[in-house]
Formats: sequence, structure tokens, C-alpha cells
Amino acid sequence: MLKTLGKIIKILSFRFRKSYESIAKRRRANKTKKLKEQKRSDIKRWKKNSELNEDWKERSIILAKMVRPEAKVIEFGAGNMHLKDYLPANCDYTPSDIYVRDSNVIYCDLNDDEMINLQSYDTAIFSGVLEYVYDLDRLFEKLAGSLKYINLTYACSDISGANRLKEGWLSDYTNSDLRDIFKRNGFEIVDYLEWRKQSIYRLENINK
Repeated sequence: MLKTLGKIIKILSFRFRKSYESIAKRRRANKTKKLKEQKRSDIKRWKKNSELNEDWKERSIILAKMVRPEAKVIEFGAGNMHLKDYLPANCDYTPSDIYVRDSNVIYCDLNDDEMINLQSYDTAIFSGVLEYVYDLDRLFEKLAGSLKYINLTYACSDISGANRLKEGWLSDYTNSDLRDIFKRNGFEIVDYLEWRKQSIYRLENINK
């Protein structure tokens, strides 16, 4: 009797959780549509610590291993700043984000027209960030003037297979689209790999 009751509770709990997740995703999709209509960033979402997935640490470690020793690194969308702990020796690290959680974090909304001064850095890291940027061509045009190296991840629409609205993603580029953007702005792909259907690129600016 107790075992049967326990099974019923587990089944009901599972169904309730799935139902809640489905409702939450529908709400996020509707919110994403509104954000895209207004070309705004989802600042409210990133104020929540619950949105910073600990599982992303693995991705940060991969990106950190691509960084040269003694690099001057700026991380965009730094979140909980896992990257800092895995960088090579003697790297300078500056975190930036749309929501400032720490006094060391520089405020930066990548969808704004203005870009922070990048003259002090030679390397930029984007870990699960560029899906929330509308115009990557415009962004890379800004980055090309200062940065020698860029390590980034992106869930390409032709590889990830995810529902972009339900994920809250604001841009929709294929692998081919990104390669064209990199080339157009003077960046060469030095290394490429995939992690959980996300593309990871290591870029070098051929004009620096």
C-alpha cells in the first residue's frame, strides 16, 4: 500500500514539474517575442541568480584552456565568473555583465550602441552570451579595432535544434552565418569544436 502510494506521488510530482516547466517555457517564449519587437535586452532575467546554471562551468573551463598565458582578458556576460579560476597563469581578468553582482564587474549591455573601452585587453571571452545579442556583425565590427583574440560559444540554429524563443535567445545565426561575420570583420578561426550541440570558436584577428 505504502509503495503504491509512493509511486503515485512520484508520478504526480513528475507530471506537475513537467507541466510547470511547459508553462514557464511558453511564458519565456512570449516574453522573448516582445523583447525582440523592442530590440531590448532581458535585464530582469539576469538579475536572478537562479538563471546562472552551475552546469555552465564545464563550458567556461573549455574556453579558459584556449587562452594564452599572460593574456589580458575581458569576459562578457561573466555571471558567476567561473572562468577566472581556470585561466592560465599570470592572466589579467576583468568581468563585465549586464547586471553588476560584484564591485569588480564592469556594466555592459552588448545590445547598446556604446561599447566599453577595450584598449586594455587583447582577449575577449563570450560563454553562452551571444545568443542574447541581436546584431553580431555590428558587435564584431566594434571588437575588431582592439582585440587580437576572441573565444566564444554559440548555439547555431542549424546545429543546436533548440526552440530559440523558449530558450530566450534573441539572435538566430547558423554556423555559416557566423563564419561570414568573422571573416568580414578580419577574424580567422584558429580552432573549432562542439559541446552539447553548441559551437566553440577560437578566433584570431589577422589585422592586429
